[in-house]
Amino acid sequence: MGKFTTLSGKLKDRASQMKLNVVHLCSSVNTKNIDEAILKATTHTSNKPPSDKYVKFLQSTMATCYCPQTISGIVQRLCVTTDVCVASKCLILIHNMIKSEKGYEGEDGHRGTNSHRNLIYNQGESNLKLDDLNVGSSCFTIELVPWVQWYKKYLNIYLCIAEVLGVTPNIKEKFEEKRLETQRVSSYTTDCIFKQVDFLVNLFEQINARPETLMERPNIIVIRMIGLMEQDYVSVIRLIKIRFEELDKRTADPAELIPVLVRLDTCRESLSEFCWRCKPLDKEFWDLVLKLKAN
Repeated sequence: MGKFTTLSGKLKDRASQMKLNVVHLCSSVNTKNIDEAILKATTHTSNKPPSDKYVKFLQSTMATCYCPQTISGIVQRLCVTTDVCVASKCLILIHNMIKSEKGYEGEDGHRGTNSHRNLIYNQGESNLKLDDLNVGSSCFTIELVPWVQWYKKYLNIYLCIAEVLGVTPNIKEKFEEKRLETQRVSSYTTDCIFKQVDFLVNLFEQINARPETLMERPNIIVIRMIGLMEQDYVSVIRLIKIRFEELDKRTADPAELIPVLVRLDTCRESLSEFCWRCKPLDKEFWDLVLKLKAN
């Protein structure tokens, strides 16, 4: 049955390629290359995440005039597919495209006309209906369904955070990035910081709500989703920590922090699975949470 599923996926990929060839009879080379990369990155196979080759190529278009076309192509493929493998890979591509965004838009987070996030919002909500997804009989594709459902919600929260912060939550360990972020946060109103922290904690709560992977060998597509999520976890810890440190300096009533600290404490055990990525930072963060709770 597994061989039949693989063969069926290959036939679907060939059919998609044939349709693309017809569509691009009169298209430019760049347009064809982008659409072919999207197609090859979002195959129907259940054991292959998007190839790094195609992900990097599509990311390279984000700073060019072809950015809207790339985003539109990925979102359109997500909207029309009924295949869980294709849907999961489209979501991974969207996540990668958003993470490639650079630049800062200010405290209110107004969307810029060239923002990748703005382009995704303009595409509207995906029409993907999870109940209608073709999952086949493979245990790998069946496992993907709850992860696709969870991942869509996760990316919605991720986009909301980017809107509120005015930048994607993708801060690195670099000193200059942390210095600039600290400087920005110091200029925000207390209400604004509380609002931002609320959205950032939403992402931790969604990570906490991730599906269980019961198989000894989890689907490699799920592993790719988790890898991207782990990167976000480290960035969000940095972002919340900077905001907590700023709030700790101010004369605001510490009791206002109690609800968000309780929410964090609820997630802590589940999030500890990812502390290996940033042990010193992770310890500093949770020590600060304990300090704020003690106040």
